[in-house]
Amino acid sequence: SRSRSPRRLAVARVSRDEAIGQETTERYEAALAELRDEEREAIVARIELQCSYDEMAVMLGKPSPSAARVAVRRAVMRLALKMNDAR
Repeated sequence: SRSRSPRRLAVARVSRDEAIGQETTERYEAALAELRDEEREAIVARIELQCSYDEMAVMLGKPSPSAARVAVRRAVMRLALKMNDAR
C-alpha cells in the first residue's frame, strides 16, 4: 500500500527521531535550569564545552581535577533524576 512505502516509513522515522530529540532537549534544558549554579556550570563545561577536569577544577574553584570529576558526576546524577521526573 502507498502508506507503507519505504520513503514514507523513512520520513516517519526521521520525524519520530526529531520529535524524540526535541522532547529530550526540552527535558534536558528544563532540568538544567533547576540545578544549582555550580552544578549547571559543571555540566555545561564538561558536556557542552568539553573542558578537561584540570580546566574545570580552576573554573569551579575545586582543589583538584578529581574533585571536579566528582562534582560533575554528582551534577549529572541530579540532572538525570530531574529529567526522569519530567517524563
